[in-house]
Amino acid sequence: MKNEIKDNINRRFFLAVSELVNAEKVPSLNAFCLENGLSAPRFRECRLGYGPGGNPARSRYDFVGVESLYYIALKYRINADWLITGRGSMFAK
Repeated sequence: MKNEIKDNINRRFFLAVSELVNAEKVPSLNAFCLENGLSAPRFRECRLGYGPGGNPARSRYDFVGVESLYYIALKYRINADWLITGRGSMFAK
């Protein structure tokens, strides 16, 4: 059960980043990482596992981390409840 919860949070995080890129609110995953002091190579590899069509076995990293969830919720108004539980809409009101 723990892996399923973590995997779903990771997938929602990368879905949210993709939506932010499509809406031109952030230029790229790399830009998001650089802006927030996160390791861009780590997140690119993690995305291989959890991005669209991803396979978690392809990544050495198994969780995007609390800091990334904090920054995406705070700076880009992504609904923290949605990120963690999947309930509600992606964007906070």
